[in-house]
Amino acid sequence: MQGVSDIPRLSPIIVPVFVSHLGCPGRCVFCDQTQFARSVPPERVAEVVQSFLAHCRDAALRPRLLAFYGGSFTGLDDEKLERYLAVAASLVRDGVVHGLKASTRPDMVDEERLVRLRQAGFVELELGAQSFDDDVLSLSRRGHTAADTLKSADLIRQAGLRLGLQLMPGLPGEDRASLRASVDKACGLAPGTARIYPTVVLSGTELEAWHVAGDYHPLGLDEALERSLYAYLRLKASGALILRVGLPPVAPGHLRAGPYHPAFGFLLRARAYRMLAQSALAQMDPGCALRVHPHDATELLGHRRENQHALGFELAPDMTLGRGCLGYVRHGESACLCFDDIINNIL
Repeated sequence: MQGVSDIPRLSPIIVPVFVSHLGCPGRCVFCDQTQFARSVPPERVAEVVQSFLAHCRDAALRPRLLAFYGGSFTGLDDEKLERYLAVAASLVRDGVVHGLKASTRPDMVDEERLVRLRQAGFVELELGAQSFDDDVLSLSRRGHTAADTLKSADLIRQAGLRLGLQLMPGLPGEDRASLRASVDKACGLAPGTARIYPTVVLSGTELEAWHVAGDYHPLGLDEALERSLYAYLRLKASGALILRVGLPPVAPGHLRAGPYHPAFGFLLRARAYRMLAQSALAQMDPGCALRVHPHDATELLGHRRENQHALGFELAPDMTLGRGCLGYVRHGESACLCFDDIINNIL
């Protein structure tokens, strides 16, 4: 069978199959996965995958991964896990997809199940770490500790799978120091991929009751952007591919409070460019324009051009600049700033 690493390096297709809440031993205070998607039973997985791929551009030429999201995949009971693995493995054998991945809890990973995943065709496992602060994890009713995440990450690597990590800035009990410490530990694991989901208050969750009672106050959008940007840049600098920043679309009426924005990822990168622009403008020669790769121009300008309006700069597209970089002229010579240059100035 053709492996993921053997096919042309086009953007991969991730086929999401949701197993919402399946395998979870309880309900975290912030969670209601059913508001994002309903569970797909094993007998419908092949149909969902085929239907999804039928609507993807150049599907036959791109890497294709089937991903089980929304629950704790390794926490499924043996019979149900085997049913999902059987159909997923058949899709790999038939070449419909090139590999498999899933998300799960850090305390539900063991050598025996990892062997089963590898035999079925798994190439990656994402851990819902959320935080590496045990007090934050306890308040959020996670039911696991930071040590569980560290142990599971090691087992995943030993099994030959790529490690993914998920973090949730703004959980109950977290402050900036806690977030920075969690990011330090996450980067120390050198994950291959990462997701950053700022905490929001969804209807029907325990967190909603706490919010109504005044016992939990979600982050404002600005603070969520800064904490998420810090995590984003640190993880990216450590070599992680950032798969997502911000929640997927939330159904109308289900969001009660918190820093949700449908373009959260864009706002985050626009915030990074604003910081770069502020630094560059303080050094650059008068009358010169800020230079940026054309594909990053809208992020430099900001949402509704708010960065440009606030800072008053002129923009010059420059194809020679790397993504995430800003060029300017200082003392008659070209200079450049990149996202890594602002990491220590965020929090």
